[in-house]
Amino acid sequence: MESVAFLPRPGYPDSVDRQRFDLCLRGGTLVDVRRGVLTGAAVAVTGGQITAVGDENELAATAVRVIDIHGGVVVPGYIEPHTHSILANPAEMAYAIGAHGTTTAVVDGLPLMMTVPPDQLPGVLELLSSLPVTLRWLIRLHPQTFADEHVFSLPALRALWRRPFAAAVGEVTRWPDVLAGDGDLLAKIAAAREDQVRVEGHAPGASLERLRGLAAAGFTSCHEAISAAEVANRLEAGLYAMLRDSSIRPDLPDLLKGIPDGAIAAGRVMLTVDGPSPIFLDDFGYQDRLLAVAINAGIEPLDALRMVTVNPADYFGFSDRGEIAVGRRADLNVLQSLDDPHPTLVIAGGEIIAEAGRTTAPPPLPLASLIPPPRLPDLAADFFTRSDGALPTLRFVNDVILDLGPDAEPALRVMLVDRAGRWVTRAHVAGFADRLGGLATTISSAFDPLILGSDPADMAAAYRLLAHQGGGIAVVEDGATVFSLPLELGGIFSPRPWAAMVTANRQFLETLRERGYPFADPLFSLLFLTFDSLPYVRLTSRGIWDVRQRKIIHPSQPL
Repeated sequence: MESVAFLPRPGYPDSVDRQRFDLCLRGGTLVDVRRGVLTGAAVAVTGGQITAVGDENELAATAVRVIDIHGGVVVPGYIEPHTHSILANPAEMAYAIGAHGTTTAVVDGLPLMMTVPPDQLPGVLELLSSLPVTLRWLIRLHPQTFADEHVFSLPALRALWRRPFAAAVGEVTRWPDVLAGDGDLLAKIAAAREDQVRVEGHAPGASLERLRGLAAAGFTSCHEAISAAEVANRLEAGLYAMLRDSSIRPDLPDLLKGIPDGAIAAGRVMLTVDGPSPIFLDDFGYQDRLLAVAINAGIEPLDALRMVTVNPADYFGFSDRGEIAVGRRADLNVLQSLDDPHPTLVIAGGEIIAEAGRTTAPPPLPLASLIPPPRLPDLAADFFTRSDGALPTLRFVNDVILDLGPDAEPALRVMLVDRAGRWVTRAHVAGFADRLGGLATTISSAFDPLILGSDPADMAAAYRLLAHQGGGIAVVEDGATVFSLPLELGGIFSPRPWAAMVTANRQFLETLRERGYPFADPLFSLLFLTFDSLPYVRLTSRGIWDVRQRKIIHPSQPL
């Protein structure tokens, strides 16, 4: 295993030379997660830093505001090592997860890399990383489909991952290409490791031998274990393991069984939600929920806390957070007890963002001027009635896995259209809905328009509405609009508040369930329908792609 260099706990000062403190939390117990020590003491905050730890009477005497936490427990703010923003823009998502105690999140940068003009991208990532709830970015090495590969040149990527807003590179979903010796990917991974940047893997189903090969190639972690044995394999191969629990992969209770003795204390295990939909987060919570699942499964509370504080902080080199110590960033959660990880008070960067069930909203950001809406191509009316010969049928096995189905199976038409109007990939898709006039969306792996349905006229109307509203989702049936959600920020995010996105997400789920959608979350079904690395078949810019055989079953056609 790779050695872990922990920052030493002894040696931090007890206070910084300050005349007055902005805030003092008194009457509780502070948790040193690294050493497993609980101390009755107060903590003082000035600006965005922890500036004193000690006697509560002394610190309270010189504080502008004093909060008595009445026997509560103060723990570091939680750190999410791998997530995605869906529907809601990243600033709204940041405050939504912040209300649940996550004060730092490592977020997939792919949507912004694909939709923001390259000269504006660093500024957008930096702006979004300046919030009290800190966002740090995963810099992708390649797209999730075969379009726009030119955006991912090594010089352009290196300029991004060397910026302070970057946390790591990845996730690298084309792991079979890495093992096959893809020169471009290997060069990018080697360059990242040369710069001492972590490389996030995405290797579902990889054997122990292949995981060892990925570790040798430069991968440092993987979040795709779905069984206890797969967790153990990742750790044995020398990778860090991010244990996931989400709406479509609620695997954590079993994954915890695969952790060998000492792996948590060695810093090699973390917990991730991996990008929930707004309604899942609203209904169930975020990393506070993962901690509750882990504790209920028998993990000691301090070990559970390590997996969302010091372990991700050490892994990514976030030396200013993850612990309660003078000079560290003032990211703090107040709990009623160690057994209850749902915070009653959340402080991020010295700001109170959630208290007694009340939450604050993010500051206004000029995202609309920085993330332009998509310009979708004009499509002729007969486009929706054309056929490219005998088309294969793709069948949903679950939310995100697609296999080839029998051609006689009842199916919808589906087409993926290039944003620039250069090509179209057509097929049939079964198992998504029993009836659906027309649905058009820019929620796809490359954020190209995806259109599906049974009625060409409704499909055409849904697409026209999608183009008019600036991307997002549009559903039309019998010529009438039954659902519409504009996502004007690149066709992927909305400028609207979090609560509005939760409501829209519920309405969309209900709309599709009424039409026979059988799985947990249609957002992920649509997003991954075009993802070139998940089994077994996908719609891509090249055509219908057989993921395992690495070949085109039916080619795309020029427009």
